Amino acid sequence: MKKRAMMLLMPVFFLSGCKTTGPSEIVPVAWKDQQAYAAQVKDPRRFGYSIYQTPSGIVYRGGCRVHPNQAKMLPMAAEDPLRPVVMLEGKFGAESPVLLDFTASASWMEFGLAQSIRAVPVSERQALLIKIPGEEIPGCPSVVPTLQLGQIFIENPQVIVRMADGPMGSLARGIADPEIKGVISWEILEKFEQIHLDYAGKRVALTTTKSAYGPDPSRLIAAIPLVQNAGVCAIRGAVDGKSALILIDPAGNFEAATDGAQPVASIQMGAGFGFASPAVSASSGGVRIGARLLQNFKITICPQEGMIYFEKPETGRE
Repeated sequence: MKKRAMMLLMPVFFLSGCKTTGPSEIVPVAWKDQQAYAAQVKDPRRFGYSIYQTPSGIVYRGGCRVHPNQAKMLPMAAEDPLRPVVMLEGKFGAESPVLLDFTASASWMEFGLAQSIRAVPVSERQALLIKIPGEEIPGCPSVVPTLQLGQIFIENPQVIVRMADGPMGSLARGIADPEIKGVISWEILEKFEQIHLDYAGKRVALTTTKSAYGPDPSRLIAAIPLVQNAGVCAIRGAVDGKSALILIDPAGNFEAATDGAQPVASIQMGAGFGFASPAVSASSGGVRIGARLLQNFKITICPQEGMIYFEKPETGRE
C-alpha cells in the first residue's frame, strides 16, 4: 500500500438541492456558497506544498507541520467501544468533535466548520472536487491555516472540505454520538512524535516533543515496527500463519475486520502476541484490528520512531 498525498481528480461542479431541517440530516451547501468558496482558490505552493505528477494523478506533498515541544491530553468523546473522537478548537473557542482515523489517507471536514477556521481551496487553476466510493457528497481539496487540538497547533494541513453540513456519512465510521464534524487522517497524525491511546483513562495524549518513548518493562507486551510509507498505521504480522499487512484501526467498531468478513483462526501481531478466533466484521480494505480489541491495552504509537507499543493497561484511575 503506497503512501499518497491528496489527489485532485475532477473539475469543480456544484450540487443543487433543498436544505433539510433536521439537526442530524445532511444539508448540501447552496450553489451560490459553493461558487463563492471555489472563487477563493489558491496555488498550494503558497502554503509550502510541492506539486508532483504521478501515474495516479497530481499530488501535493510537504507543507503541513506541527509546532515542536507541545503536548496535550484529550478526552475520548466516543464510547462503547472507546474511540478517539476529540474536540477541535475553532472560532471564538467553539469546539467540534473530530475523529482521529489512523487508517484514513485524507482528512475531511464539514463545510461550516471549514469555513469558520478559514479553509481555502487549493489547485493550480480552478477549484476541484473529489468523491470517495459510496459517498454522494463530494469534497474540495483545501488547506486550513491552523488546526488546534488543545495546545497542539498544526499548520497548513490538507483537508477535503465536504460540500455539506451535518452527518459525515461513512467517514464518521458509524459514530453517531457525538456527531462528527471532521476526520483527521494518518497523513496528519504521522507528524506527531507520540500518540498515546490511554483507554483506562479514556483519553488520547499527543506530543510533538522529540524524545524516545520508554515503555514500562513490567507492563510491556509487544514492541512492533510500523510499516513505513504505508499511508496508514500498519504493521507486518501474520493471519492464519501467512504474512500479512495488518492495519491498526482504533476508529473501527469491531474486534477484527477482513475482506468479506472472512473468518480467521489467528492474527499474530508480534512475538508471543496475537488474537485467536476474533469476531470478524467486513473490512473497508485489508485486515484490521479495531477498537473492541485495542481498548484492552495501553497503546503508544510513535510515527517518527516507527514503532507501536502495546502495554498492560494501568488501573486505579478515576
